[in-house]
Amino acid sequence: MTDQETMAGCLLITGTPGAGKTTVSQLVAERLPRAARVDGDVFGIMVVSGRANMIDEEGRWNPGHEGQRQLRLRMVNLCSVAANFAEAGFTPVADTVVETREELRFIAGLLRVRPLMLVVLCPPLEVARYRNATRAPDTRVDYDVAPLARNQRRELGDLGWWLDSGEQTPEETADLIVAEAARRAVVPEAVLRA
Repeated sequence: MTDQETMAGCLLITGTPGAGKTTVSQLVAERLPRAARVDGDVFGIMVVSGRANMIDEEGRWNPGHEGQRQLRLRMVNLCSVAANFAEAGFTPVADTVVETREELRFIAGLLRVRPLMLVVLCPPLEVARYRNATRAPDTRVDYDVAPLARNQRRELGDLGWWLDSGEQTPEETADLIVAEAARRAVVPEAVLRA
């Protein structure tokens, strides 16, 4: 990719908390000549009052009906902003948790930017847990990410590019994504429409 080129489509970076989504998506966007980072968490933070509790009494991720509705609203807003950037000639680098095939299809249906490239950052679980435990308290999650990791693998394991970034620096991971995503991460259109 030269300085005059940009990555066509939308790059969607996902993984469990602690996988490196925030750091890596920022670095990827910085490496592209025209890119915008679209952080899914920002759309949750925008809800000032009435935000659903996503954690149940046992400390497990369990958003319930209202939480699911708010998570879908986050996706709607993420897709709208990403599409706006794409239409203006910027590569959207979206950073959000995508757990299921249904969620991926929902995003693809709203986004309409193609190709849709899915990169699942999947360092070993102990690495993601360590990264989560050592980050700032306001960005740390307090639930076990193992069920999410298992469900992502079951639901999305045959789609996109599963990138084990456990032994890479964020910079190395970002460089690899910029160099290889257009070849390795494209989700087939037939899967997105199924």
